[in-house]
Amino acid sequence: MDITVGSNSSSVPANMFATVLFALCMGILVSLPVRAEPAPEQVIQMAVEELLEEFTLRRGELEGDHPALYHMVARVTHPYFDFSRISKLVLAQNWKSASSEQRRQFGMEFRKLLIRTYATALFQYSGDGTMAFNTTRIKERGGMKFATVESEITLADGPPIPLSYSMILDGDGRWKIYNMTIAGVNLVTNYRKIYSASIRSLGLDGLIGSMREANHVMRPG
Repeated sequence: MDITVGSNSSSVPANMFATVLFALCMGILVSLPVRAEPAPEQVIQMAVEELLEEFTLRRGELEGDHPALYHMVARVTHPYFDFSRISKLVLAQNWKSASSEQRRQFGMEFRKLLIRTYATALFQYSGDGTMAFNTTRIKERGGMKFATVESEITLADGPPIPLSYSMILDGDGRWKIYNMTIAGVNLVTNYRKIYSASIRSLGLDGLIGSMREANHVMRPG
């Protein structure tokens, strides 16, 4: 599903995010050693397992209750994603010129878009596929720790799909995802490019209004 964000022909490729999450939902994660403090790749594994466990148990209920589905996905993913950082990176220069209220509204609507896209992808879950972690690189920059987790997902008989996670260690010592790159396509830069074009033609308030309208009509497939 593509979510139109303006009166022009451009649309946000929400299906890209769905592809990432659909791949996660299909992934059978490799078993990782347990550590006192979860490593970045363990955090990813925990997020997938927690979401799929609850979704599988409640699938019948959630198919007929969209608000409950969205609430469940938002609740489960909240500890694992830094949505505020994602929003800031997506708006880039437009974040600096935005008012605090515009930042709040954009963040809220963008988070809803990602959550509802995630929910849509969940209904395609079949349990097939494999996911393997390759390397994890941790760097310190500006007094903060960042991690890049490289992995591969194989669906059915297709070739491996490279999937890279960008993560940050927050003030509570938890690793959170703030970007993903699948098959060379970067989530943040992809949305940034399209939203920047929409802001030039509609203004930030116009973009937020289009996102709000899209979120209102969006339903799981």
